[in-house]
Amino acid sequence: MSLYHSDTDKKTKLFEKVIKFGPLLSILGYFSGIVYFCLLPHEALIHGTYISENALLPGLVSSDIFSTDSIFNYYHFLKDAYETNGGKSFNSELINDIFANQLKIESYTQDFNLTHPFWSSENENIRSGKNVYAFGRAQRADGTESIVISAPIYLTGKKNKKIPNLFGISQLFILANLAKNRPYWAKDLIFVATDMEHVGIQAWINSYFETHSDSIMAESLKTRGGSIQAALNLEFSDINTNKLEIKLEGPNGKLPNLDLFNTIIRICKSMQFECSLESEKSFNNDFSYYHNRPPVDHVSGLFNTVNMMFKQATGVPNSLNGYFLNHRIEALTISGTKTSSNSGRQQKQNVLKITRIVESTLRSVNNLLERFHQSFFFYLLPSSHYYISIGMYMPAFGLILLPVLIKILTIWFTIFSKKNTESKGKESSLLVLDLLKCVVVKLMVSFTFGIILYFGTPFFLMFGKVFNLSAKDSLMNCYLAMMANIFVTPFIFKTRLSSNGNKTEAENINKLIILLSLTIFVGTISVLNFSLAFFIAIFYSPVSILAIQRVNNKILKTFKIALMVLACPLVYFSLIYIKYHDKFYDFVLASKISDIWTYEMVNLFLVPIWSTLWITAFN
Repeated sequence: MSLYHSDTDKKTKLFEKVIKFGPLLSILGYFSGIVYFCLLPHEALIHGTYISENALLPGLVSSDIFSTDSIFNYYHFLKDAYETNGGKSFNSELINDIFANQLKIESYTQDFNLTHPFWSSENENIRSGKNVYAFGRAQRADGTESIVISAPIYLTGKKNKKIPNLFGISQLFILANLAKNRPYWAKDLIFVATDMEHVGIQAWINSYFETHSDSIMAESLKTRGGSIQAALNLEFSDINTNKLEIKLEGPNGKLPNLDLFNTIIRICKSMQFECSLESEKSFNNDFSYYHNRPPVDHVSGLFNTVNMMFKQATGVPNSLNGYFLNHRIEALTISGTKTSSNSGRQQKQNVLKITRIVESTLRSVNNLLERFHQSFFFYLLPSSHYYISIGMYMPAFGLILLPVLIKILTIWFTIFSKKNTESKGKESSLLVLDLLKCVVVKLMVSFTFGIILYFGTPFFLMFGKVFNLSAKDSLMNCYLAMMANIFVTPFIFKTRLSSNGNKTEAENINKLIILLSLTIFVGTISVLNFSLAFFIAIFYSPVSILAIQRVNNKILKTFKIALMVLACPLVYFSLIYIKYHDKFYDFVLASKISDIWTYEMVNLFLVPIWSTLWITAFN
């Protein structure tokens, strides 16, 4: 008995210390996590990028491209076709004809239809497109492996303006010519020109891997290559390009193997051509840093890291390369930008360098004897020459989530302490009643909201048609109506539950379930999409603690309610993603067409969690 009491006393003392020092540890942990994350881009903590797979041998091959004449010939031919008949002559049939008749390689077209889930007009419900795909067969290989080089026929510019990808398509022709009669190719080269951008590449990938899509019906491919080892996507809005930007982000926060990115950066440095991450700040264009990396600016490094995380957190691919990542194919996009005007001679030199960079990247991947596996798949990039590994950034996430974990322990100790255990038998019937009213009903109502939002999109559109609303207006208005219903729910619950007696224990169980749900949800998401989990945790960690606290001061209560309104997923994610996906409608559309679960996860899990917090904040 003495041992039993000794053990109980130790637990009681531990409980008391957790309750006593919990608030202080929570504050220290939360702000330590933020400070630690902000320090991550400091050069004392980050690591320089390097090539893990020695077989890549980047920049060590001799280029077979010596002149820009053929590049400009293809470019001007496509430009003339685009300017004829308002751009109607620049199409898939023309590209297929060049592959098949001029370059004399296997070339096919693929028809596909997009059954748009959101267009209300029957005439616009189905849109058609046509892809082109061609094969450069490796002469001395058995055709079991291949590399994809893709380019969208049109790019989407500002205000949804269609821009022809003339230089990108021209490079496909040059590279296809290199695929013939070259003994060094060990992998087939597959050239894909996609119509309707992301819809076209999704249609082609679905057919290549024989996967099904509810929205995209694509024609079966007439032939295939081998297992795809890597993919490069080329996007150039103008041939007058003097800088390359690399786009990495795929669906649901996926990233390609870091070796592929490092290979392109190393090749660009060897050719003395400016290359960086998309929208990278403070890029040092001193090419003497080819072997010695440029110094890191902490502020710009932090900006680049957060910028990359914002794009990851949306879950929407940053470009066409992202759709390959779902099939374990390492892929990225090479995009050209113009930072200054170039003379005619400089333009030719840049065009030659860009084409050689793409060629050298393909030949580096061609050297591989196995798939990319040695380098990192989970990383953040403060610059194109440094990376932050998962082992460095995960502790920041844990520290930010520490207040929720401490609060869970505190509530757990309070519920299951010896004192509460002894009093359970006296009020068991009242406790069961309070649990039904205070916990079960709240959770059922909250998760009902999430289920309606998860499955309700088709019904929202049907409802909008009754009032002759567009699909965009129907979706937004119904979503706002659901949020309004959630906002008024606490007042209904308050009137129904105010007559109950002592509900302290039932309320504690309710709070425990809410915080456990939030922790499990965010913890699971952190493994799949760290950036999304980080942005949820950094705001919801303090908000959830504040929501379950009783506040009597009117000013503090107003502040709490204001924070809860900002924590509403519709408001919070609109504020976060406004720079990258300011159109809620387009974000939902991408989620429906591709395997992107951000929208569904937020609706099915985060909305019920926030709804329960919102109801609890008023009771």
